[in-house]
This record gives sequence, C-alpha cells and structure tokens, in this order.
Amino acid sequence: MEEKTAWWNRHLEEYIETLKRYVAFKSVAVPGKDGLPFGRDNLEMLRFMEAEMKKTGMETRLVNNVFAEGKIRGTEGGKSIAVACHGDVVPVEGEWERDPFDLYQKEDHLVGRGSTDNKGAGIAVLFAFRYLLENGWQPKNDFLLRIGSAEEIGMPDVAMAFEEDDRADLTLVPDSGFPVAYGEKGSVKAEIRIPFSSSEIISINSKSNASVIDDAEAETIKGTIQAEGKGRHPATPDGGEDAVLNLMRKLSESGIRDDVIEKYISMFPDFYGSGLSIATEDDESGRLTAVVTKVRTESRELVCTLSIRLPLSANASDVAETLKKKFNASILSSTAGYRVEPDSMIMHLNDIANRVYGSNKPPYVMAGGTYARVMQKAIAYGMGSPLGNATPPFPQGQGRAHQRNESVHIERMKNGFLIYTEALEYLDGEI
Repeated sequence: MEEKTAWWNRHLEEYIETLKRYVAFKSVAVPGKDGLPFGRDNLEMLRFMEAEMKKTGMETRLVNNVFAEGKIRGTEGGKSIAVACHGDVVPVEGEWERDPFDLYQKEDHLVGRGSTDNKGAGIAVLFAFRYLLENGWQPKNDFLLRIGSAEEIGMPDVAMAFEEDDRADLTLVPDSGFPVAYGEKGSVKAEIRIPFSSSEIISINSKSNASVIDDAEAETIKGTIQAEGKGRHPATPDGGEDAVLNLMRKLSESGIRDDVIEKYISMFPDFYGSGLSIATEDDESGRLTAVVTKVRTESRELVCTLSIRLPLSANASDVAETLKKKFNASILSSTAGYRVEPDSMIMHLNDIANRVYGSNKPPYVMAGGTYARVMQKAIAYGMGSPLGNATPPFPQGQGRAHQRNESVHIERMKNGFLIYTEALEYLDGEI
C-alpha cells in the first residue's frame, strides 16, 4: 500500500484539478432538454469524461449520448468487469457558501455539487485505472469504466445505452459506502394531496426535491411564516429534521387554523411511515423510511412528494396499494429491492475495504438506489458511509450528498483509490 499511497499523494493536486473541471458541469438531468437525451450540460460532461479516459489509455466511446465508456482490453478475451459511476447531479437548492459548481477546498473536504455523489468517486476510480496501467497492468479480462448521465432521475440511461449482451459479468458501483452493499432496499415514490380547509393559508412551498426538506415557507393572512430543518439524503434520514413539520407547528402556534396542519403532522410525524400505516422493518435491511422531499400548493391542495425505502421483507406493491387506498396517493414509481448472495468473492472484496480502513464491518444492505439495481450482476462498492464518514465542515444537515454545500472528504477518496486498485487486480484473477 505504501507505493500506491505515495502515487496518490504525488497526484493529489491533479486529482483535485480534474474533479474541479468535472464538477463545473451543471449536469442536472432533464429529459429532452436542448433536443438531447438529458441536456447539453450532461452531454458535455460525458464528452469530458470520455476525453479523460482516453488520456488514461483506454479505448473510449460515447454510447447513445447517455453514457461515456472507457475500455481496457484483456489479453485473453475473457469476461468483462465494469465500474459504473454517474456524472449527473441533483438540482441545487437553498443558499450555498460559494458557487456550487466551482469546487474549492475547505479544511479536509472538497466542496461542490456532485463532489460526493458521485463525481469524486468517479475520478478516484479513473485514477485507480491510471495507476494500474502506468505500472504495467495487463489484465486477462476486459475492464470497463462507465459514466452515466441520468442516475438521479431513475436511471433511464442504462436501458438507453446497453442491451442485455452489453451487461458486464460483474459491475461494481462506487456510489455507496464501503465495505460491500450486496443488496438494496426497494423504493416507492408517491404524491399525496391534502386539501386546505380555510382561506387563512394562501400557500405552502419548499425548495428541496432530493432530500429531507431544510427550508419551507407559508404565505398566510398574517404574512409569511418560514421554518428551517436539517437536510439528509432521503435514504438515510436519521439526524434530519423536516422543515415542513416545523412549519406546521409554527402555523398552529401562530393561531392559524386549517385541517392541513393537523393532517400533515399526523401523517408525517417521523421518517418511518408510522403515520401512513406502512411502518415495518427486518433484521437484514432495517427500517422502512418515508421522507417528504418537496411540498407545493396546487389548486388549494398541499401536494407532498414522498420518497419511501423498503426493507427487503416488504413488498413495494403492497405499500403502494396501502397509500392509494388510505390516502388516494398517486404512485410515481415502484421498484423492488434486490440482493445477491454474499459469496467468497464478495467477502474478499469486503475484506479489502476493511483492511484499508482497519475495520471489521460485515457486508450490508443499503438504503439508497444505485446502478447496481439495474446492472446485474452488480454490487455497490463505494466511497461514502458507513466507513470513513468524516463530518463535513458545515452545520448539521449540510455538506453531504444531496445537501447544501455538498462536500467530499479527501482522505475517503484516497482510501477508495487504494481499495479499487487492489480490488481490480483481485477480480482479474478471480472472475
């Protein structure tokens, strides 16, 4: 590891500069924008990554303007092993310390939209491939680095880019936390409408659409009332605080009377579905989470967008049916969870990550959704929590994925680089 660490340290400034140029692309996926699959910014982002992979020594191609791919051709024409990252990001909401698309360093973190989800990891993996190639690596199998452009909006880019025979024999997805996520929870996205019962509230709105809401306001007959919360990724809301729930309590305390207040409080008292009659959990994958990620006023109704993550023992269709029957919810999407058996190969990858971090964590089921869900056989093997989850240099509710002042810990990227260099070499001899 000493030689690899020394290489990383020598190239750290280059890593930061490459990531800075990558973050500069305002790559929020918008279907059909600019007459392109997901917009001009996303296409230019893919072209940038294609050029970076070509400089590393990979064969490259742009796949249907939705994926950039770099390939290292194996000497024996064997199987294929892919690493799949995404270069699209969630929209910017709220006030940031600086321009969210101009990466800068604050203490031991790099700050910018997409720095941790998922651009920082993408460049770290690219540097892992570069290190191996510069040190004479000649793999037996084909290795692919794939950069997508629409992961954050449901991953339609995968089906647009790859037929079944384009799928790799194994795909690693560095959009999670080390050691190994061998499965992912299911998910349901829904809208629930709550009618206003009086004219005392004119409107209620929030800015967030990708996290626990950290800023909301109501226009009332008494004026504007605002409330703040603490943002968290909707897949891992523990420690978050719903600004809309705080707002409802403030409205009640101010003397405003409307059924929407008590209904919201009773339906969304926590992040675990207790007010929706869908709370459940299991030992393998934990609790169901149900997070309101955006509210808006429309036709005298409060429209609540809901992101639900389901333990593996729960059925997404059953949860969706409960929401439709009890709350007349509109179901926007419903996806089953998945798991692969933690075999000896997965356990070895798990051990590599633990060895670098000096930890002893078992493989786990993650709450978020990644390309691993749609690129089977695949596992999420990435550079976020639970290992190496340093506290960002911002107030609680800021600095992490999907939050204001999103940032990535530099040490975590170094460790990810070390893990991937070893993992890629191991897989070439194992698969």
